[in-house]
Amino acid sequence: MSDGSVFINQNLLWPVILVGLVLWGVFIWKEWSQRKERRFWVKLVAAFLAIVSLVMIVLKPSTWQKSTSGKGIVLTEGYRPAQLDSLKSIYKRIQTEEYTKGTPFSILKDVDSLFLLGQGLAPFDVWRLQDKSIAFMGGKKIEGWTTISHENKIPFGEKLHLNAKHSNPKTGHWAILADNGGNPLDSVSFEEVNEQRIQLSAEPKASGQFVYRLLEKDSEGNIISEEPLPIQVVEGKPLKILMVNTFPTFETKYLKNFLTDKGHQVMARTQLTKGKYKFEYFNGASNPIYGFTEENLKEYDLLVIDTDSYIALGRSSKEAMEEAMRIHGLGVFIQPNESLFRLTQRQSPFQFDRDFITEITLGVPVQSAQKYPFEFKNDVRTQKIMIDSVQVAAYVPMEKGKIGATVLQNTYQWILDGSEALYANIWTQILKSITKEQKQKIAWKAITETPRINEPFEFEVRTSMNGIEVATDEGAHIPLIQNSLVPSKWKGVKYPRKSGWNTIEVSNDTVSKFSYFVFDKNQRKSITLSERLKTNYWEFGAQKGFQRIASSSHKELEPISPIWFYMILLLCLGWLWLEPKLGN
Repeated sequence: MSDGSVFINQNLLWPVILVGLVLWGVFIWKEWSQRKERRFWVKLVAAFLAIVSLVMIVLKPSTWQKSTSGKGIVLTEGYRPAQLDSLKSIYKRIQTEEYTKGTPFSILKDVDSLFLLGQGLAPFDVWRLQDKSIAFMGGKKIEGWTTISHENKIPFGEKLHLNAKHSNPKTGHWAILADNGGNPLDSVSFEEVNEQRIQLSAEPKASGQFVYRLLEKDSEGNIISEEPLPIQVVEGKPLKILMVNTFPTFETKYLKNFLTDKGHQVMARTQLTKGKYKFEYFNGASNPIYGFTEENLKEYDLLVIDTDSYIALGRSSKEAMEEAMRIHGLGVFIQPNESLFRLTQRQSPFQFDRDFITEITLGVPVQSAQKYPFEFKNDVRTQKIMIDSVQVAAYVPMEKGKIGATVLQNTYQWILDGSEALYANIWTQILKSITKEQKQKIAWKAITETPRINEPFEFEVRTSMNGIEVATDEGAHIPLIQNSLVPSKWKGVKYPRKSGWNTIEVSNDTVSKFSYFVFDKNQRKSITLSERLKTNYWEFGAQKGFQRIASSSHKELEPISPIWFYMILLLCLGWLWLEPKLGN
């Protein structure tokens, strides 16, 4: 498709035309004596065509043509050689380039359509191909650990819970959780499946920074793979918890025992008759509470109240509870019974739909859990609490505080069945999501999940301080970007230079240090490739065959072949040379 013609040597247009006219005028003057003969006009036309051909050769006429720059191949880690050979057999002499993290592509200036082979680009390099037409072909199947998740910071006295997925596990191999000294703490054997979910747990014996290990060993005890598990065990402050019940239940009894065993201060109030209560105090708790006031609730971190007591609250007690949530950050957990699911929107912050499901499966190995036949209604304010990708509870923010509930019932049965770890994991996750948040002058958050040497590590810091400066452990300052909508939120990027534990800190508050662990290039490799694969599928989509890529196009000048002008010139000059001889 063309769009008109132009001359490449447009600046020579008029000089060349003038010279051509002069040449033609000289020819006419030379042959003027033969003007009455027929051959004069034939030679005049031949001379004109020869001069025009010369003019065209000099000016180089061209046309605008719609053109595609062509296709290319980018090879990333984990590409399949057979796939590359197939592409090269279809597209002869196609350009190929291997991807190197953080390096610009030299191939981009010559192509506008790319086959992307392998596990894809690192997330911080995806922008380099944004204006190109991409067919992402994927790569070899990832084997090994594809997911490893655990809490990076846990209070002393609580267990470390590790959840992981292994692709293509081998029968006879073992997954072992080991401490920083290499001592095995928990283990599970692999099964012959495509992907196996694994849960391991252990209770740290001291506080501090540790690097536990997730080992894969064969049947002879040889280490096949080893992944670091960086954790910080901090001295946790005991929570002050108030438990209020209309009458004693097994659910309350076992939850109370679980909380007191963790060292929390618990005061339990159970109603005996109207106006008479039984009080129990654990781990230093004291001072009985009869009616709720903002003053006596503000000291507590968590209020656990059963549904009947919640419904029976008087107007003043309910208002005091809500004030304690809004102003002082109190967390409230409502222990459910059938009455909770029948409350109106005015009576309860939660609304439910009946789903008729009375049992769900949780944990590894899978265990059944009883639940009420209801589910939380999807609402903008309602925040889900998920366990193993299953919603088991939810909470509603109340300014500084939260109020939550669950659809699980009879969870104490797990303890009777010997599944104390599952019981502890679920209740820890639920109550931690609702409990009053501890006040922090500076709060840090790592955005990059797997920091690596010389790669961008993004972090976020929240503080009410003005004009903060963040420095590395080497003393270098890190520039920050302030969030335009939330002025207390700042974002920064650091390029770590060493593996292992690194720290950053606010220059004028060295107490609030933030520690993070930097992995070397051989650690968490399969996990990084798995996450990279997901990112590239999200960015570029998936193409399963070698279909034609929709190329982006542009217009460029394409010269008309000069061979036609040379042929006309030779024919005309040949005729002008031969004609006098024929005449003689």
